[in-house]
Amino acid sequence: MNDMQPYWGEIHTHTALSDGNGTLEENFSIAESHLDFWAMADHAYDPEVFDLDYRVKGGEILNDHWSELQAMCRERERPGEFIPFLAYEWTNFQYGHHNVYYLEYDEPLRMPPTLPELYRELSGSQAIVIPHHTGYAVGYCGKDWDHHDERLTPFAEIYSFHGSSEEAGDLRPMLTWGSWMGPGASGGSVREGLGRGYRLGIMASSDSHLDHPGAYDNGLIAACAEELTRPALWKAFREKRIYGVTGDRIGLGFAVNGAPMGSEMSASAGRRIEIGAAPWDRIDRVDIIRNGRLLRSFVEPSGPATRPPDGPHKVRFHVEWGWDRLMDLAWRGSLRVNGGRVTDAVRCYRNSAVEQAGHGIASLSDKGCEWTSKPKQVRVGSYVRANADAIAFEVEGTDQTRLEFTFEYGRFGQECSLSLADILAGSVVHYMEAAPPVNNGAYWSGMETYAKFKVHRGAPVDEIAVALSLEDEASGPGGEVAEGPGGPGGADYYYARVTQLNGQMAWSSPVWVER
Repeated sequence: MNDMQPYWGEIHTHTALSDGNGTLEENFSIAESHLDFWAMADHAYDPEVFDLDYRVKGGEILNDHWSELQAMCRERERPGEFIPFLAYEWTNFQYGHHNVYYLEYDEPLRMPPTLPELYRELSGSQAIVIPHHTGYAVGYCGKDWDHHDERLTPFAEIYSFHGSSEEAGDLRPMLTWGSWMGPGASGGSVREGLGRGYRLGIMASSDSHLDHPGAYDNGLIAACAEELTRPALWKAFREKRIYGVTGDRIGLGFAVNGAPMGSEMSASAGRRIEIGAAPWDRIDRVDIIRNGRLLRSFVEPSGPATRPPDGPHKVRFHVEWGWDRLMDLAWRGSLRVNGGRVTDAVRCYRNSAVEQAGHGIASLSDKGCEWTSKPKQVRVGSYVRANADAIAFEVEGTDQTRLEFTFEYGRFGQECSLSLADILAGSVVHYMEAAPPVNNGAYWSGMETYAKFKVHRGAPVDEIAVALSLEDEASGPGGEVAEGPGGPGGADYYYARVTQLNGQMAWSSPVWVER
């Protein structure tokens, strides 16, 4: 399978230059603090295409700051560390919403009134045009697959804060966050595009408006590239060596007869399908999709190894904090490891760019980590899962390795000491304000804060990583085939979908097999 390095990005963020939040500087700073690559894709203004002029109510529009964005992309590019892409959103209700991405930084805004005209104007440039939230109703923000150019659209956005566009009536249906554009409908889903024979890779990004670049739960794209440079990432985009996740940075490999995701190949007989996953929680299921239907589902697969009883092993777990309704303060936290080492720490933050600017992982070494964050304050009736931030840790040690956690929130502080064996045994929750419980629950009314933190149950890396395979013999005469241009005599497509027990998901790009 593909052994290229996966680089993590988010290429669909809105800022205060359209209907998002935060300045250019704030969004760039947050993006480069925890992402490998990023694209700001604000709505571009045009009276015939998208005529919402945010200046009328004292806001800004991207058109007035295009040269500023170009300059900042040039200034912030650091090959091997951080790559920005120049982008904008061509917003159209009839044809569907599409983002335009450029390889070079000197390209202009192009805003023709129809999608076919946009394709024509971009045909001479190094550009790609990516549809998103395709699963909304066609003609009302969904993707109209009657108008599609495979040369300019190598992949589609399957997931964002709107929900999943994989198929109508999906596992995470459109309208996840109450967008006025929903609910979803048949006609524009990613599977319906694939069913027409289009060779579409699969990615995810946030479409963030009220959050920040790379906000947890909203979607990320992984690009399997030779190096972290603009040309190498662009090559991965064009070759569909990409996949999408909802939040956790799940390592994912997928191949058919040795050909990795994004490949087009020929096979007259059986196909050997291989899936490798390095998750951040135990896997609930791995689904293999062939031509829009479930070919095989592996339920709660486990890794090939068990952890050594006394020797060192790696454990992955999340630490989460927030959930306060009474106060709205920043947090400070730290982890110190005794008798082991920190091997990875991944920021899993939510909230706006304005609130999270200046926060993040302040220091990281093999002995520990320090961080600050600003979770959303809980509002009555809100989706409370979003009112907490987290860090995903990987720690190597024995069962006796000690992990010392400290948290500060306003005038409150708490400490927690756990062994790796404790973390493997179960999760723990600590309130920042220690209030003794009473039968009538009166302690709630006397508390200054409801803030708390949680150390989630961990999982040994060797036990949750999976390597699966199956043989598909049902191809050719009598087998299922794609409809439309990829129908009989055309190509079958396969892709993998991974779901962790904590609900986080990943989708591979397909492999196409010519018959």
